[in-house]
Amino acid sequence: MSRFVILYQGVTDPPAGEERSLVSSLKRAKVIDRMPGNILVDGSEAEVAAVVKNLKLWTFSPAGSAGIRPPHKVLKQPV
Repeated sequence: MSRFVILYQGVTDPPAGEERSLVSSLKRAKVIDRMPGNILVDGSEAEVAAVVKNLKLWTFSPAGSAGIRPPHKVLKQPV
């Protein structure tokens, strides 16, 4: 199982019914996180691709990770 981000490519937020039907169509994939127009799922690529290909304005891509850089050092005030 891999994580994928399903994205809505429309100008505004997707219709709520369309997003609900997309989530309910994912039988074996587990929804990890959801925001309007973005759904993070853990499942097989074949299942996610099969669901998304039927929807016009939706696409998906593998989820990546981003590193966090160390915090900035605090500069001391001049004496």
